[in-house]
Amino acid sequence: MSERSTIVSVDLDDLACYHAIHGLAPPDPAHAGVVLERCLPRFLALFEELNVRATFFVIGRDLQRDLAGGGRGAALLRQAVAAGHELGNHSFSHAYDLVRWTPEEVYADLRACDVLLRGLGARPTGFRAPGYTHDAMLLQQVAALGYRYDSSLLPSPIYYAAKLAMIGWMTMRGVPSQSLARGGLSFLGPTRPHFMADCGLWEVPVSVSPVLRLPMVGTFVLARRARLLRREAESRRYLHLELHGLDLADRDADGYDPALRKRQPELREPLSDRLERLRALLTARGAATSIGGAFAS
Repeated sequence: MSERSTIVSVDLDDLACYHAIHGLAPPDPAHAGVVLERCLPRFLALFEELNVRATFFVIGRDLQRDLAGGGRGAALLRQAVAAGHELGNHSFSHAYDLVRWTPEEVYADLRACDVLLRGLGARPTGFRAPGYTHDAMLLQQVAALGYRYDSSLLPSPIYYAAKLAMIGWMTMRGVPSQSLARGGLSFLGPTRPHFMADCGLWEVPVSVSPVLRLPMVGTFVLARRARLLRREAESRRYLHLELHGLDLADRDADGYDPALRKRQPELREPLSDRLERLRALLTARGAATSIGGAFAS
């Protein structure tokens, strides 16, 4: 990787993930495909405009549901592959407690997502764990698939502390969250890519800011008041920017539950504002590539 380099990855988490985190009832089935069908095209259009290539981490259950319902999202993912983007494995079930499963169950889950991605013509070589929570057992199953890298490390203790506070606050209110409190090591460690000899994988962490280690994640970087964090993201030599489908959600047109709109920061601002901030950041960075593309360069 060069000294001045930019990696972009996008987690295509569906609405069910966010409802589970916030302890809300499952979303309306009519809106199940909103991330793949409405948010993904906005990313593809912006990335084509700016000549950005990215890694899209796909959840297997969402892809399976989409294929059973006509495959509109699958067609967009095939379009992404044809345009030079990378599809990564985000597990089949997106179970936040995946690290509590047996190795055999974990491998079967990851393998099920892998098969679906290959059915689109992709050749996945990387993984990101649900909620970033991973351990040695999980990474061993990733390696067993023949993958080259993991990108589940978010080395931000302040993020983990905020996550624990949120879970505690929700528990006090009697609202269950499916977020997992365990897995503190997933938020500690090096901030640059490094090889893990114990499992034979490269780890490609999400970038964080200096000192406070604030996450370079769309939820924070694209927020209205995050000017200093965006400035840091624009100027640093190496950046792995992690985005989520909802970063380009249209709160007014996509049909999100009012309860989710109150809780999810991305849905408190107009799409046009977040889109322009992302366009400005990527323009300032210049060339950007997928995780797999960074290894090839």
